Amino acid sequence: MKIIGEYDGLVVRSATKVTSNILKEAKKMRVVGRAGVGVDNIDVKASTKHGIMVMNTPGGNTVSTAQLALSLLCSLARNIPAADMSVKEGKWDRKSFTGIEMSGKTLGIIGCGRIGQEVASCASAMGMEVIGYDPVMGADDFVRASIRIATLEDIYRRSDFITVHTPLTPETSNLLNEKTLAQCKPGVRIVNCARGGIIDESALLRMLESGQVGGAALDVFTSEPPKDHLRPLIAHPNLVCTPHLGASTDEAQVNVARDIANQMCDVFDQRDYYGVVNVSYLSASTQVHMKPFMVLAEKIGAMQAQLSSSRVLKVVLKTFGGRDANITTRQARALLEAKVLQGLVKHMGLGLVPDLISAPIMAKEAKIESVISEEFPEKVGSQYWNLLSVEVTRKDGTRTKIKGAVFGNTPHIVQVDDFSDLFAFRLIEGPSYILAFKNQDRPGAISEVLEILQRANVNIASMNVARAALPPPLSPPAPSSSSPSSSTDSLAPTGGMALCFMALDDDVSTNAMNSLLSLSFLQNVNKIQLQ
Repeated sequence: MKIIGEYDGLVVRSATKVTSNILKEAKKMRVVGRAGVGVDNIDVKASTKHGIMVMNTPGGNTVSTAQLALSLLCSLARNIPAADMSVKEGKWDRKSFTGIEMSGKTLGIIGCGRIGQEVASCASAMGMEVIGYDPVMGADDFVRASIRIATLEDIYRRSDFITVHTPLTPETSNLLNEKTLAQCKPGVRIVNCARGGIIDESALLRMLESGQVGGAALDVFTSEPPKDHLRPLIAHPNLVCTPHLGASTDEAQVNVARDIANQMCDVFDQRDYYGVVNVSYLSASTQVHMKPFMVLAEKIGAMQAQLSSSRVLKVVLKTFGGRDANITTRQARALLEAKVLQGLVKHMGLGLVPDLISAPIMAKEAKIESVISEEFPEKVGSQYWNLLSVEVTRKDGTRTKIKGAVFGNTPHIVQVDDFSDLFAFRLIEGPSYILAFKNQDRPGAISEVLEILQRANVNIASMNVARAALPPPLSPPAPSSSSPSSSTDSLAPTGGMALCFMALDDDVSTNAMNSLLSLSFLQNVNKIQLQ
């Protein structure tokens, strides 16, 4: 904690605990890399909140862990450790160590990622029937891995051997417990080379004693080294134990060391984000064609935060198309959602400075619900090759919808609520402010606004005016034109009103804003800061 504030990266193995207290002091930290697979020794949520990537090496120890699991399966089938001990004690007791053949038996795999699939390949070659459960794998993935899809209940009911290859999460904690082990075939043999805590160790001991579980092999435990309360389990004759050897081969040690070094170099050079476990969408951010969409998303978020003083409660994002970059993929939508939330949270006056990693968790803590819709935005098939739609619902019940598109490499705002007629407002990097207002659609209305800005020495970079194409279906009634303007009103259109966006090079002073707010023919006057 004394030195970590000076470092940009941290590499750990399984023994080092990267806690929230350490992360608070890691002011420059960008990435924590785990030379291995499991990241349960790292506070991933706190890392994300601090904008720190958590990375593992998913492929470096795949083979070594899979081969250990198979070795333990063979040890259980043929009683190899006990037979070895017996011979070393000077005995020649062949009858006591009669085993079973693995060919023709059913192996149930819980967790069919890289390691699970490697185990499946070897087990199939040994003549075993392989069934598996993995909630994030698609049917095609199971076919490619030659694993038959099964439910957990199927695995408990049908398997002669069960091996687990999942991370330790709230969902997998004590997954194999008194109740689930009782559902298994009598005499089932179980292997855990994943994480301690996936199997309820006290329940496993009782099942070994009763014979419901015929044998078990554990490479991992809830406490390592095992504490005294685990001694009865470890001493059971039908349990095979190893001291967390999954990645303990010469080759695996070299692989994970090399992999984590290369992956972290790629992160610092912004080439790739392979192995990042807490921010899945980062790899999409390296695509050149996604850059203008990222700018568009963040600026729409900033605009939504400042178009009303009423707090944002919900955000709904929809995307369509993209000629050079497909913005409808799951990763692209997640990336654009994060950029919208980054712009939104940054400009909500909460004193928060989110980045691409921390923005979603900061929005969640601010009680903002964010939804990525599978639907396309309305009016798809119009003149736009791509479309990004962001609708927010506010505490006062109003809704505002902003749609944007990228023309070439330049992001534009193309619609606000139902104002879309000839509205393609260019979002360029230069201007720092936007002045947005609704005005009576009559000659001379905007010229009075220009006079006020001229007196305030505010330069206008560009300006777009739009009329409402359709009457508002859901928006509340707008205030009458004779009432004072208020920045808390929604941007829903009213009859005879137009919407104007001005890109400004200069800030609008308080006096100038007051002058604009006093104009009876203006409504919803808002100054939006983009930079």
